[in-house]
Amino acid sequence: MKVTHYIDVLSSWCLIAEDHLARVRAAHGPALEYEWRIAWVRDGGPATYTREQLAWYYDRSAHVGGMQFTPWVENPASSTAPANLAAEAARALGVTDDRVRLALARAGLMDGKPLGRREVAIEIAAAAGGLDPRALDAKMNDPAIEQILRENAAGFAKLAPHGIDQRPTFVLENAAGDRVILSGVWRYEPLAAAVSALIADEEAYVRFASTAAPYPG
Repeated sequence: MKVTHYIDVLSSWCLIAEDHLARVRAAHGPALEYEWRIAWVRDGGPATYTREQLAWYYDRSAHVGGMQFTPWVENPASSTAPANLAAEAARALGVTDDRVRLALARAGLMDGKPLGRREVAIEIAAAAGGLDPRALDAKMNDPAIEQILRENAAGFAKLAPHGIDQRPTFVLENAAGDRVILSGVWRYEPLAAAVSALIADEEAYVRFASTAAPYPG
């Protein structure tokens, strides 16, 4: 089955969910096809909130999710765009795993690095991915990278009429055509239960197909 994981690199709830997601992926191994897609908040525009306002949100996150974060914004004009562009550009340069996006998330959310600055995002992403900063910078300028982010955002927006607009959002789909969408869900239990249920049903279909008579008609 497939997990499509919609994130913003600098979403606190996305980072809170990561350890739980890692447990689910480790439990199912190759049975799980996984892809992260960036659905940046505010279409990559200004965050619009101050450091003090973001600190309040992070205090609330800590009260619920148990992780304390440090504000990364310098002013309301700060944006998550540089970090998201850097993560997508690193993937285009061959770093297809999670290490760059997670390094950016931890640098911004845990260490309070000013990731609204492009040069800071480049420095952190290049170090995490073993990339040439100049090559990363050039790839971030490639219109194809921003087009990928725009297309992902458009795909995520198609879920909005169904009330889906939170990050993280997990779209779970199995080969039988079953689908579960978890929006804003970060805890291990519902994610693990949904993935296990879809895999179990898919495996049951496969077992039936291997022993059943041909479909009549």
